[in-house]
Amino acid sequence: MDGVKRAALLIFLLLPSSCISVVWERDRWHRPPVTETVNALQEGVDLESCLDALGAPLRVWQVGSGYALSWAWYDSKELSYRLTVPLGQSASTSLRYTNVGQDTEGLLLFFDDKDKLVLVERGFLKDMMSEEEERSPAPPMQKKGEAKSS
Repeated sequence: MDGVKRAALLIFLLLPSSCISVVWERDRWHRPPVTETVNALQEGVDLESCLDALGAPLRVWQVGSGYALSWAWYDSKELSYRLTVPLGQSASTSLRYTNVGQDTEGLLLFFDDKDKLVLVERGFLKDMMSEEEERSPAPPMQKKGEAKSS
């Protein structure tokens, strides 16, 4: 008898005395903004218009001479299986498999010092925030080729 058949036989013999559990969990908070609303936000729109369209942001922080606002939403689904097999009077072993799909998505809006929108980013918040830490914290406040005004 090969190893796979022995393992299958062992599992078959232990299964009646074991415990199998299945867990399904779902967690959601906040809703993403309507795609059309985000797409309508054009460079140069003022802060008040953005807040009217999107509501209160989750976080606000300074970026260069301007600032950034973020909104976030979360959707998590988890399905897990667990098999516990008793090995004796006071010992047992277990095997667990979990499939988790979770990510916090977000929207970042960057404004200049005159409260005008200069950049919109949408994606997974962890990716956008890690990019933020890797590069200079100030996004370009002018288009390429433009001279900086003083």
